[in-house]
Amino acid sequence: MNVIPRPHSVDLLPGEVIWTSPLRVMVDEDLGEAVSTFATDLAATVGWKVDRVFSELEADLRISSDSSQPPEGFTLRVGDGVVVSAADGAGLSYAFQFLRQLCPPTTFASGSHLDEWRIPALTVVDSPQYPWRGVHLDVARHFFSVEDVERLIDLLGLHRLNHLHLHLNDDQGWRVEVPSWPRLTEVGAWRRSSPIGHEREGRDDGVPHGGFYTREDIERLRARAALRWVTLVPEIDLPGHAQAVLAAYPEFAVTSEPLEVWTRWGISENVLNVEEATLDFAESVVRDVAALFPGSPFHIGGDECPTTQWESSAAARAIMAERHLQDPRELQGLFTRRLTHTLQQLGHEVLAWDEVLDAEVPDGTVIVAWRDVAKGVEAAERGLEVVMAPMQWVYFDWLNSASPAEPVAIAPAPAVSTLEHVYEFSVVPEEIPGPLEAKVRGAQAELWTEYITNRDHLDYMAFPRLCAFAEVVWGTAGSFDEFRSRLGEHLERLTALGVRYRPLDDAV
Repeated sequence: MNVIPRPHSVDLLPGEVIWTSPLRVMVDEDLGEAVSTFATDLAATVGWKVDRVFSELEADLRISSDSSQPPEGFTLRVGDGVVVSAADGAGLSYAFQFLRQLCPPTTFASGSHLDEWRIPALTVVDSPQYPWRGVHLDVARHFFSVEDVERLIDLLGLHRLNHLHLHLNDDQGWRVEVPSWPRLTEVGAWRRSSPIGHEREGRDDGVPHGGFYTREDIERLRARAALRWVTLVPEIDLPGHAQAVLAAYPEFAVTSEPLEVWTRWGISENVLNVEEATLDFAESVVRDVAALFPGSPFHIGGDECPTTQWESSAAARAIMAERHLQDPRELQGLFTRRLTHTLQQLGHEVLAWDEVLDAEVPDGTVIVAWRDVAKGVEAAERGLEVVMAPMQWVYFDWLNSASPAEPVAIAPAPAVSTLEHVYEFSVVPEEIPGPLEAKVRGAQAELWTEYITNRDHLDYMAFPRLCAFAEVVWGTAGSFDEFRSRLGEHLERLTALGVRYRPLDDAV
């Protein structure tokens, strides 16, 4: 049974059930939305119709709510009929994904055909080990259209991944409409050029690049994510990675030199100043963006903030003295505390990159540990919850292999994350003491896009590594050889969906 991610418990039994269209479904009212999405998917692929019925005797598929199931969990029983009990809409959606993977892979393609749906008799009991199963997409370095992001959301749903973290700004571009600060998109969303090849080669394409999401675009993405039980996590990355902001609003810079939206990769030295008006600006922007994502977790960035300009700024040194700060890195804490307090007051959970550990971190902040596993351990030991994203394991902008035929990536070998390496990732590091293991909420794979310029290249870098990651973070990873034996059929499903994944062999 070549299902990915592998379920926690499957018992195969004698016999089978055969479905034909129209499929008659009896469902508890609170789970009707997941059934509607399932019906839409079947109509778009194999052309089947799903009819709602209200009698067990008429139903091919009986679905009920079960509060005793773990969150996102389900039980599927196939015998005399097919019965699903699910904790919630997400659990039912995952049960449907399991059932669909029992069909021929070609049935995932639009306009395909299926005469009979043959389901072996079995019992499946399944639920995720970790509540945070995320993917991060950088839309700042290279902008991806609403359609591209919707497609990625669908692929996350297929793999039972439930968070999509959108990196909405960086030195190279601002990607979300903020009407109260219009120059963020009028100026900050557009750069005049981008590097060709690797940054270190110093070549440029001279082609303007940009784009941004309107409020209507965000509503559309939120609606698509809700259908797939994916939570969108916006990120506004401040006070570093801010050159696009400073090109639009130079009054918030430390430097008096005019700035453009950055045309290089790497980390710009230009950061926000630490004056009260700038903190007010950051809070205003974050409030406006948060309003587009009601109830969602919100990531406030905080990574890779150079302190060179603060060190040479009389105004910054005066603020350090006034607040009795000993290290310029502590100035970042002014932003962390202000933005965290504001967002928490608005009802948002706050996430930040692990650099915020260099200063006092407000209670309730969730640390995304990216630099290494040790930063996740440090956060847990400080009483903070953690999403593990160590670059050595789950940065998918790293090379797929050491082959010289691989497309250019963020760094040369040995910065390589092979499929097998990803599958060997442990969400909870062995270095974390047992009592603190519960601080690890889950993990997140990272897709930074300096060197990922379009959807096909995104597919190549994400898949099949994301298939391996999905099974790891679901909590059922075992033998890599056994996983790979199932992966071949799953890649046929991705082919039917038009995914341009990296081949399993070394040929690229």
